[in-house]
Amino acid sequence: MEAYMVWIWLGVFIITVIIESLTQELVSIWFSLGSVIALILSAFPNISWYVELVVFTIVSLLTLALTRPFVKKLLFNAIRYTNVDEFVGKRVKVVSDISKFENGEVKIHDIIYHASLMEEETETIKKDEIVEIVTLKGNKVIVKKIN
Repeated sequence: MEAYMVWIWLGVFIITVIIESLTQELVSIWFSLGSVIALILSAFPNISWYVELVVFTIVSLLTLALTRPFVKKLLFNAIRYTNVDEFVGKRVKVVSDISKFENGEVKIHDIIYHASLMEEETETIKKDEIVEIVTLKGNKVIVKKIN
């Protein structure tokens, strides 16, 4: 009997559980399951280490292949809503001048945001004028002048 294999599989199990607890991506939980099965097999005296290794590999890869797509879809496909979508179409006051070549600022809900003109706009928008938010681009709002 190769008694040291029990300790090796126990070590593999502990390491994979630690790795899994440090990440949020479900990267090693399947190897934990494979190591538990190999650990159980290592308790039997007539099973050699390479059979345990093959069973570990098969169980780990099989559980990975069969469950990873489902678990990933279940856990990581959540829709995250933000409040920035409510800005589009909103009319806001210009805090500092906005020109074609220089960004300005607008005030939305008492917060100052960087703003730039739509590409089609050529006329400078002066402070205290009202503009409409067309879209968001990174951390800037894109605005157009209201006629």
